[in-house]
Amino acid sequence: MRALSFGVGLAAVGAGLMLSDESLAVHMLGHGLIVAIGAPLIVLGRPVSFLLRTLPRPAARDLAQLLRAPLTRALLWPPLAFGAFAAAQLAFHLTPLFEQALHDGPLHELEHALFFWTALWLWTVCLAVEPLPRRWPPLARALLLLAAMPVSDAGAIRLMLDGDREAGGVMVVAMMPFGLAAAAIAWRALLREERDQGRRPGPEVPHAAS
Repeated sequence: MRALSFGVGLAAVGAGLMLSDESLAVHMLGHGLIVAIGAPLIVLGRPVSFLLRTLPRPAARDLAQLLRAPLTRALLWPPLAFGAFAAAQLAFHLTPLFEQALHDGPLHELEHALFFWTALWLWTVCLAVEPLPRRWPPLARALLLLAAMPVSDAGAIRLMLDGDREAGGVMVVAMMPFGLAAAAIAWRALLREERDQGRRPGPEVPHAAS
């Protein structure tokens, strides 16, 4: 299942790159495929865990040490990942870079690269399925993904205000996996909490003196 998730994620990213030049609505759908479908599926494929299991022991040891390094811990701070994702989304959807990227090939490629890598960064810290040195509680990670949804929809609001409701609507739908993933993480955390409470022994009842 992990290999399937990783493969489907790569296919979604590839499809997003191929679709993004046909029309503005399809362009927005391509962005959704890259950041809201492809990136999380790649993370759920757990490529780092796969490398740790399959690399030769010295290489796997070096990778494990890299994951524990202070710089890695700093980079995996969830607000930093969220800030990078938000900056990329807002810069290319709410500034003149939006129109420039539609007509400038190298800038368009840079846009896609930033969208993919910042989304991969954010999904990595929020899904927390890899052996991360820094891990936030589930509800905090769910809130971070929930906050990413309006950020990713900022471009949709701009398109709707500019009169392109079709492209804006497509973008809103394409970014819905952020909200769905946030709900799933929160729900799973609540179920785990209920299960843990059920396993805890109840208070001891003192026996009456005979």
